[in-house]
Parts: sequence; structure tokens; C-alpha cells
Amino acid sequence: MKKLYFLLFTLLISIASFGQTTVFINEIHYDNSGSDVNEGVEIAGPAGTDLTNYTITLYNGNGGASYNSVALSGLIPNEGSSGYGAVWFPISGIQNGGPDGIALDNGGALIQFLSYEGSFTGVGGVADGVLSTDIGVSEPGSPIGESLQLTGTGDTYEEFSWSAPSTASPDLINPGQTFSSTNIPTISIFDPSSGTVFNPGTTNVDVTWTTTNLTGNEFVNVIVNMGAPNSVAPTATPFSVATMDGTSYDVTVELRDAGNALLDSDTTSFSVGVLTTVADLAAVRADYNANGPGAFYSVQSTPTVTYTRTSRNQKYIQDASAAILIDDAPGIITTTFSIGSTMSGLVGQVSEFNGIMQFNPTQDAAVAGSNTITPEVVTLAQIIANQEDYESELVRINDVTFAAADGTATFAASTSYDIADPSARLLAASTFRTNFSEADYIGQVIPQGAISINTFVGEFNGTPQVTSRALSDIALSTDNFDRNEFSIFPNPTNTGEVNISSVNASPIAVAVFDVLGKQVKSETISNNRLNVSNLKSGIYLLRITQDGATSTKKLVIR
Repeated sequence: MKKLYFLLFTLLISIASFGQTTVFINEIHYDNSGSDVNEGVEIAGPAGTDLTNYTITLYNGNGGASYNSVALSGLIPNEGSSGYGAVWFPISGIQNGGPDGIALDNGGALIQFLSYEGSFTGVGGVADGVLSTDIGVSEPGSPIGESLQLTGTGDTYEEFSWSAPSTASPDLINPGQTFSSTNIPTISIFDPSSGTVFNPGTTNVDVTWTTTNLTGNEFVNVIVNMGAPNSVAPTATPFSVATMDGTSYDVTVELRDAGNALLDSDTTSFSVGVLTTVADLAAVRADYNANGPGAFYSVQSTPTVTYTRTSRNQKYIQDASAAILIDDAPGIITTTFSIGSTMSGLVGQVSEFNGIMQFNPTQDAAVAGSNTITPEVVTLAQIIANQEDYESELVRINDVTFAAADGTATFAASTSYDIADPSARLLAASTFRTNFSEADYIGQVIPQGAISINTFVGEFNGTPQVTSRALSDIALSTDNFDRNEFSIFPNPTNTGEVNISSVNASPIAVAVFDVLGKQVKSETISNNRLNVSNLKSGIYLLRITQDGATSTKKLVIR
């Protein structure tokens, strides 16, 4: 936003435009020697300011995500008849690992994103994608009773500066801080922020502003795209602007006195996107690769869900043309999808993270039906040569070996493992990445010998990677079915039960998975008989565990 301020002395004098922050973070305490006590954040501003719509959000610099938020309330008091005051909000558990940050917003419009012990970019919430401002001072084990405070003279955040730890002054204007206001009437737009792109189909956008130091004789001119002004009262906020798809809007609000003299103004610019209809996921990927981000897509195909995660509400989907990862951290899609569900009404934008194309939905989608995906059989050499062609697709790779497999090594979360197959023996080692912390193979022994795996194709900054969903995805080799001490019979079966034989009589834990990797039954048996009468006809995988030994078997139910 761009502001233009006018000072009125004995005559009207214009000065250069600048930004003002009139309600701001004034004092912080996040760390002291020993156990942290009395942590919190102080907000300062003009007396009488209602903090009901303001929120403090705490961000962790390790990853950039928010970890706590506090809804504010109350009025800023008038301290010492200065016309200003401060309110302290105790918040326990403020991070002190550095860098960490604090965001202040009013009704979702970001006012400040400050950090200590360094800067970082926020992920999610009001500071999503915003680089924090390092305040330049910290609390390296300060004594109990100290804090970081603004000092100086002025009436906006920009006129003060942060000082080293000193005696805390919660709920009070800081020592060394003097508020000196010229009581100039001001107006400031806080929503929408400049550069906002609204979803296609948006027909109205509310423009919201705040005013200060009014005498009661002012009015506001709202000017849209340099058109005729709409004169309204300063309290007539929000002001609704009619909008159409594919159109940009520049909105200026002018604060004028009864004599029509311009006192202050503010401007914001926003636009409404256009919906691009595409036939399938391949068309989405092609358009993004050709034209970059910014477009809104309506996908006409009905992709099949191949995996769902609670993390960021993610879903892997693919149709006959291509695949893509849905990344939905805000939870826009509320419909419940399962592996094998087909999806209709998919609308959204595309972004990238670490080289992976992601679909970010802008509206809910619907379950269209169900479908079974048969993974395409590919080689590691094909993936290395054409990674983007297979990105986020569920594929099958045969005769895969893990370099780390020694009979005792186990899978660990968020770890890369070198793998190879006959096609890639002379190439650089490929990577199997345990990206899914929820996967049931975490902690399981890495399989030895040549196996077949079902896996998603991905990358990390240009380097191809593959990731499996579950243990049933990486225990499909028929060679391994014969390398154990368990056997099952009858197989195929139509009797409603199967017998599992082993070399001893210890209880046997059995987990049954369908061909999509979904666990459909889990039971511990002691009589060697497993009841499968509630399972439909089809092919299943049995993970059998006894006395620490685990084997995977294929079962056919007729």
C-alpha cells in the first residue's frame, strides 16, 4: 500500500509518502536464565483502540510454521494522559531456539512479522510467505524480570527502536519511551492487501479501513479504478466493490475534512482470477510448465486417489494422462476421500515445493465413484531419464535392491536409501526416501535381495526420489514369498478361513492388506486359523509376524 500524508499547520503542506504502524508490538519477553517465566508480548497504540479483532501468532523459525496464536481483547488505556497506552498479554512457551517470530494481525490482515535471533520466511497463517524483520536484539539468558523494549520518541512503530534487555514494564509505556502525537487524522486500508488475487467467481470484495484522530467533521471518498468518488462516512467500512473475473482493481480511500481538504489517503490493488478449463492433469502440468504460476484450473477428468495424508491434508491423485500431489494445508477440501475414490470438481492453482508440482485447491471437490489403479511398471533408468513424466504417479519397479539391507538395518523416518535395479546398475544410485512418517514400514527391517516395490515418483531439487506408502508396497516380490517358515492353505480359498502354519505354536499376528495397500484386517491368532469370511473376493497381502520374524504372503479369496 502507498500512503500520502498531509500536515496542517497554518497552511496545508504536503510531505513525502511513508508507512505508519500505529498499533504495534512494544515489548517482548521470551527467555531468561533458568526456567522461563513471565513470557509474553505487549501491544501499544492509541488510547481507546479496541483489540478484539487483533491476534498474536507465534512462529517457529525451524520450518517457519506457526505453533500458537492468541486472540486479543480489551481497550488500550490512556496512560498519563498521553493519548497512548500498552497492554501486556502473558503467553507461556514462547520459543527461544532462534530464529523465532511473532506476527500481529488485525482481522487476518498482517500488521507486523517480527523475529529475534535472525530472520526467516513464515509458512502458513497470516505470515505465509512473508520474510520476518529481525529486531536486532535478543535475550541470551537474561535475568528474570527483564525484557526487550522499544524506546525513543514518536507515535508510530517506525519512530522507535529496540533496545537491549532491561527491567520489564508490562502493561506500561516503556521507560525511555515517549509518545508525542500531532493528532493528524489518518486513514489506512488493512484489507485486502495489495497484490491479492481473488478466486474466479468472486463478485464482491470488501475494502476495509481504519481511521485515527478524527474530529467528527470528516468524510471518505472511495475511488475505484479512477472513477467517480463514492462519498461515505468514515464509519462506512467495509465498502463493497463489485468485481468480475479477469479484472484488476485499484481502490483509493481519501479522508477529507468538511471543506473538502485532503487530510490523508491510502490505496490498495487487487484482481480476480480467470478459470481455465483443462481436460486432465497432463494439461494442468503442461500449462504450468509453459506459463508459470497464477492460473486457476478446473479439471474435467475424474482422477483416482492413490494416497491420502493427514499432514497438510495431502492427496496423491492420477488419471490416465498424469498425476499430481494435492497440497491443501488450509483444508479447503472437506470431503472425505479414500484410496480408490475418484474425484470430480477439482479447482485450484498450482505451485512448486522442492521441485514437486503441487495442486492447491480453492474449493471443495466431490467423490465421483471408485477406481482401481494398476501401477505402471517402469525401471529406475526410465525414472531418471523422464522424472517429470512420472512425478507423483504410483508406479511399480521390479528387481529393486537396497544397498543398506543387511538383515538387521531398519527403515528410519525422513531418511534416504540408495537403491538399484538391473536398468540402473551402471548409473548413479537412485534414492528411496522415507517421506511418510506415518508409514508402517518405519522401524521394519529393510528387505534383502531383489524385490518389487510400488512407489510414488518425486524429486528433491532436481534429484529423482521414490517413496512407498506402506509395507505392503515394498514386500511384493514372489521371490520373498518362498524365503520364510510360514505357509498358508488353502490358497486360493473359498471356505471363509485359511490355515497359517509355522515352526512353533506361538501366537501369530496377521495384518491383511488389499491391492491398494489399505489394511482391511488385523488380528492375532493362536489356533493357526484366520477368519476371512468378511473379505470380498480378490487378491490380498498378509503380513505375518511371530516371535519377531515377519513374512508377507499373497492370498487369493474366491
